[in-house]
Amino acid sequence: MMHPATSRPGESLGADELRFLQVLSDGRKRTYVHLTKEFGIPMTHHAPIWANELARRPLQLGLTRRRFGGYYEITPKGIAYLREPR
Repeated sequence: MMHPATSRPGESLGADELRFLQVLSDGRKRTYVHLTKEFGIPMTHHAPIWANELARRPLQLGLTRRRFGGYYEITPKGIAYLREPR
């Protein structure tokens, strides 16, 4: 089954990646600090690595973008992905 946002067979986001999009869906830019607080992850030296790993697939699929300074924001394609029925 092809997912419309990804155009690849069987490709869909996991629960954490979907929650990542929901956190960004209010339109504000977020850094890894905001993301770790939203997910309840302790603020250690692994927090930026965790945030980058979490953002990898949505970035590759064009659902989010990374701005200068390490900010993540959702794209119109990401908003459309959230509005699709599951």
